[in-house]
Amino acid sequence: MAPRVHPGLIVVPPGDGERVGNVEFLARSADTARFNLAIVTLQPHRDGPEPHVHATEDDSFYVLEGELTVHTADSEFPAPAGTFILVPPGVEHTFSNRTAEPVRILNVHAPAGFDLRIGLNPGPR
Repeated sequence: MAPRVHPGLIVVPPGDGERVGNVEFLARSADTARFNLAIVTLQPHRDGPEPHVHATEDDSFYVLEGELTVHTADSEFPAPAGTFILVPPGVEHTFSNRTAEPVRILNVHAPAGFDLRIGLNPGPR
């Protein structure tokens, strides 16, 4: 089933978000300028992106399944399912999956724009 627009709402059925690699976008910059919302799936024994900093965005993660390892310039720690991480602007970070099971995380970037930077088509649904 394709995403549907109801009067005043955007409804994305399970699995029907727009994808860039392992990231499924549910709320895109074309939908709202306030934030991007995505589900990120990280396969076992995989690294996430290179360590990076967002100058003007909050980047947040809620671990839905599995155990994410979060890395900053000064620390590294496990984040099991149910953990919330808020990365304010200016903080270097990345993440990885060091386990034998997939990790699924809910990722919110605010304000929006992350989807466009990683190659999502800005067109209509």
